[in-house]
Amino acid sequence: MWVRLRVQVFRLWTALLVLGSCGYLWLHKPEYLTWWKRNIDVLVERGSSQLPYPWGDRIESTIGNFGIWVQPTLAILVFRAQMARRR
Repeated sequence: MWVRLRVQVFRLWTALLVLGSCGYLWLHKPEYLTWWKRNIDVLVERGSSQLPYPWGDRIESTIGNFGIWVQPTLAILVFRAQMARRR
């Protein structure tokens, strides 16, 4: 039980830290958020272009429509991966 609680607390504080950082950057350094969004868009476009015709376009448009959720989720995952690497 304590292990599950510890995992959930880790997930919560990493998500809050990344979302709080996004809020801070939105107010004080919006160029960093612009950089992040453009790089994620390029990553999605390049990945989608590797798929055959109908699927690449479909996946690119779907991820583009959910971009507001994809951007913070990827930021949280990158942060968690960095935390795990430092252990």
